[in-house]
Amino acid sequence: MDRAELDGLAIFLAVAEQNGFRAAARQLGLTPSAISQGIQSLERRVGAALFARTTRSVRLTEAGQKLLAHARPAASMFQAGLNAARDLGEQPGGNLRINAPRPAVSLLINSLLPEFHEAYPNITLELSGDDEFTNIVEQGFDAGIRLGHTIELDMISTWLTPPDKIVTVGAPALLGKYPRPTHPRALQGLPALLTRRGGQVSRTWEFVEGGESLKVAVDGPLILNDYEASIRAALRGVGFLHTVGSVIRHHIEQGNLVPVLEDYARDVPGLCLYYPSRSQSLPKLRAFVEFATRRMRQGLAADAFSVQPQPAARG
Repeated sequence: MDRAELDGLAIFLAVAEQNGFRAAARQLGLTPSAISQGIQSLERRVGAALFARTTRSVRLTEAGQKLLAHARPAASMFQAGLNAARDLGEQPGGNLRINAPRPAVSLLINSLLPEFHEAYPNITLELSGDDEFTNIVEQGFDAGIRLGHTIELDMISTWLTPPDKIVTVGAPALLGKYPRPTHPRALQGLPALLTRRGGQVSRTWEFVEGGESLKVAVDGPLILNDYEASIRAALRGVGFLHTVGSVIRHHIEQGNLVPVLEDYARDVPGLCLYYPSRSQSLPKLRAFVEFATRRMRQGLAADAFSVQPQPAARG
């Protein structure tokens, strides 16, 4: 591949990602005319139009979509290689992007900061809270955090927190209005807080009875797609909440939420940090993995997931 082809691909990626020639020109520090000429030259070499242009919009053609599907991963790997070579022998630095469920963002802040920044002042940590299942490769993240059983098999993962349980809780006010359920099926007819994930509303809660999975259909007055909002609704007595125990442990210890059906709670793996294999050579990621695992495997405080200010842990 000669330099002209490399330059053409860089221009192509910029136009595709910025959805326009002028925006790509600003990103690359070139004139719109140079961008247009670069795309025309690449289209001549490819033998097909890559963009359909109008006075108001620019969109990829079928040929452009196929080229983008191959060029974007290749560019990402090339950039990862440059970063790894640049960082070799230097103090870890750069922007480290991590995707995590919203409660885990609070966990990272409470457990790791500001000590991580004191240890690695050249790393800018970008934490993106997202309760949906995000493809970290497609979205340009260096790593992600999820419960261990939900991670794709082609990812490298390392566990951060101990195994947990999915617990069912209700506020004292709620338990004052409704009979305390003694079996999971008793939840039918009681108000439950429902969640929406990936466009689907989950109306089934899973328990364990006699070592076997027991799924119960639930319904309720409120559907949410945010963990913290679900917890606030549970604290207000809107409905029963079915979630990871460590996320609400401090509310349980304070008596603001009361566990029910404890004998039927199912076990789940703890949180894992995961990343694509090509990222394992990045010094900034290795530094974060080492720091996070050392700190978080020591155990979590009851309020580790709290959004309230708390003293930073030392150790």
